[in-house]
Amino acid sequence: MKTKTVLMLFASIMVIVSCAPKTMTTVNKDQALFDSLLKVSTDAYNSGNPQEFVDFFTDDALRMINGRSFWGKDSILAFSKSMAPFVKNLKAYLGPTTLDQDLIQMQKYFTADIIKGKSILKGQGLATFVWKKQADNSWKIVLEIENYSIKPY
Repeated sequence: MKTKTVLMLFASIMVIVSCAPKTMTTVNKDQALFDSLLKVSTDAYNSGNPQEFVDFFTDDALRMINGRSFWGKDSILAFSKSMAPFVKNLKAYLGPTTLDQDLIQMQKYFTADIIKGKSILKGQGLATFVWKKQADNSWKIVLEIENYSIKPY
């Protein structure tokens, strides 16, 4: 009977510990990571060099934009090169984001200026990213799902 009581006590402690909320230090550290990934990827996109942005993707990443799929870094780069001359002033705002061991699910709202001839249109949308921690402790995007709309100012 004592063994059963000890096991029950141990199991109860494990449940309590696993359900304990994150400390403020952990929450702040996670938030700093999320903010950093959003900033460096947005800055890379705004650099005008598609390769800088695409470097954040894994070799086998999937990027889905308004229902179109781009598999692998080469396909993502080709699409990014076709869009770079027309998308300017991207601004991104962090939405709900979670960290689960080696994966981050990040949602963002974004706006951008879309150049069409001599006109500037307003682009806006939502995107979900899944970032995966790499062996060298860097983070790379394995999945992006983006939906956006464009309208005149």
